[in-house]
Amino acid sequence: MQSDEFHQVLEQVYQRILSMPKSDRLIESLRQNQDYIALLEYQEVGKIKAICAIYGEAPQNLQGEPISTLFDDYLQQVINPQIERGDITDGRNLGDYDERKLRWSGAGITGNWLIKNQILTLEIGPTTYPRYSQDLHRSKIDALKLMLKGLENYQDPYAYFTKAIAVTVVPISLEGYVYIGERSGNVDNPGLLNFVAGLATFQENLEKINFYADAQQELAEEIGINLNLNAENTKFIGIAGNPFTSETDLVFITQTQQPDSYFKTAALTEHLRLVPLCNQREVNKLLNDGLLPKESQKKAIAYGSRMALEYLANYHFKP
Repeated sequence: MQSDEFHQVLEQVYQRILSMPKSDRLIESLRQNQDYIALLEYQEVGKIKAICAIYGEAPQNLQGEPISTLFDDYLQQVINPQIERGDITDGRNLGDYDERKLRWSGAGITGNWLIKNQILTLEIGPTTYPRYSQDLHRSKIDALKLMLKGLENYQDPYAYFTKAIAVTVVPISLEGYVYIGERSGNVDNPGLLNFVAGLATFQENLEKINFYADAQQELAEEIGINLNLNAENTKFIGIAGNPFTSETDLVFITQTQQPDSYFKTAALTEHLRLVPLCNQREVNKLLNDGLLPKESQKKAIAYGSRMALEYLANYHFKP
């Protein structure tokens, strides 16, 4: 049950985004207290031959005076000084984590995007992991207030959010089944059901961005499957988001050459276990009731994985 203040701020957000494309999806997600919104659906994208990026903008300053959010300005005036001070690392030194992250840029419910000749182009800005972490740990009422601030100052509900870009990839076994993971206790969101997923790799030169390679890296790291993923062997099915945190996942599905026996014994780095889903009924049971096959304890599902499950129920598994 949300507070009266929550509903009051939600109503103000609602009034300000009514004229924006896909405002109905965002309002429904917020009203239902859901952590999932379909930002770009499979029906909207069709077959994609490539995913490209153009330069966009960073998140606006949370406190103090407004700053330039243009890609190069933000990199030179905000991110690089943080690296020089040692506040964040850029992965340059052995063992360092690159805390620079990619942002889906654009003033609206979604970021800016264009499809032409089966090529999807996304507008990309820079951000950092600490800013992303702030989004993850902000309360929902504070998230709504920050949306309202963005709408009042920039006509953009996510002007102050990172909108960090990640990838989710669903590996299909030789037998045609999929395996969803339950996150282990040594990572964020233990117990959450999720396919293979992770934040996209930052590139200062946007021509070097390769979301298929990011999905490939996550597959190798999380479940030990080494595949050269590309638009020919891996299907892009859409972009999912979390409306309260602004997180954004590009969702992929790929056919592997591994049998079910591999998934049952695979060495896992971020998951406690992998659970098979073998038919449409099992997928719908998980989507509608939060229940895995032969289990009675409800589980939460990561937003990117929810989009994948919806695709699997509608297009992959037959009744």
